[in-house]
Order: sequence, then C-alpha cells, then structure tokens
Amino acid sequence: MKILFLEDRPDRQLNHLPHKEDAKEIESFPALFMPKSDECKTIFKQINDGEYSFDNDLKIIIAHKSSLDTKGLEHINRFCKANMVKLICFSGGISQITYNNEEYEFLNINSAEFYTERLIPFIKHSINNNFETTLLEIVYKDWKLSYMCLARQIIENLKLETNDSARNEFEVKLEKINSILKFGFTVNSETIQELNKEITKRILLV
Repeated sequence: MKILFLEDRPDRQLNHLPHKEDAKEIESFPALFMPKSDECKTIFKQINDGEYSFDNDLKIIIAHKSSLDTKGLEHINRFCKANMVKLICFSGGISQITYNNEEYEFLNINSAEFYTERLIPFIKHSINNNFETTLLEIVYKDWKLSYMCLARQIIENLKLETNDSARNEFEVKLEKINSILKFGFTVNSETIQELNKEITKRILLV
C-alpha cells in the first residue's frame, strides 16, 4: 500500500515546512512515492490528458491542485471513487479548507496549512495504521474534539428548533459528523451522555 505525492515545486516544501530536513524525511518513507520535478510534471501531463495509470496499491494521493486541469481532476476523482483512495489537493490559491467523505475521503487545503509540523506525523501514522487514519489529522491536532463539540451543539439546537426544514439540515449535519467520528454508538439526543464522556476524555488527553 502506497502514497503518491505529486509536488512539482520542491522549493515550496522548503519555504513552508518547519525544518529543511523535513523534506528529506518525507522522501525517505518506503511507502511514499514522490517523483522529482521533471518526472512529476510528466505525470501531471499524463493525468491531465486522462492517460495516467495509477498504481492499484495506492491508498492516498497528494497532489498540487494548481497543476491539474478540469480533465485531470476528473481523472483522479474517478480513480479515487472507484478504489476508495483518499485524496489531498493542496495549493496556495485555496482560501478555505474543505473536507468530504461521502464517496471517498477528500481534503482541499492551502499549501501553508498543508506543509506544517503535522505532515510527517500524519504520513507516519497513516503508514503505521494501515491507512485507516482520517485526512482530518493533517488539518488540526484536536479535530475530533471540535467535531464532538459541534455535534453537541447541533443536538441542543435540535431540541429548540421547530422549523422542519431547519431540523432536517441539522440532522443531515449530525449524520455526516457520525460518519466522520465513527464511534461505537450513534451520536444523537439519546446518547448525549456518552458523547459528553467522550468529550471529557478527549479534553483530558490534550
């Protein structure tokens, strides 16, 4: 199982990563394939032409989004959807983090927020845990706590909301949070005490 890391501007890593030696450490992971500049550009062209054959052992694809055109993004999306491969797209032009896990796990993130001290631990954790980690680990350390607190707020809002349309929106959001947290119980008004216990445990771990 592998990670394909497509970065066609190596200087960006050096500019953003906390330590210059981090770039070499990233390249040292046996399960990670990071083609050098010219080879990387060739692969991007093949992807944009819809001709690149992705390795079936891939579990995560990381790609500089600005080097992909619409056809290239569609080519990657089709592969990720068909094979449940996780996809991270990073670029300096991305102003807002977006995350989706409906068809496959997808993260859209700014380069400066991607190349942080969380990147190497994320790669290590993904490889060591058979790629069962969520892409949210690269966004912020305490992502689970944030989602748990959001779930609790949504449950409180549902208690007070009388508008059916608004209630439906809250319930859809809660369903998505459940699919992200993947607890052994469904987070809802009946399991609020279990959720509070999980929040307390998470706070004590911080």
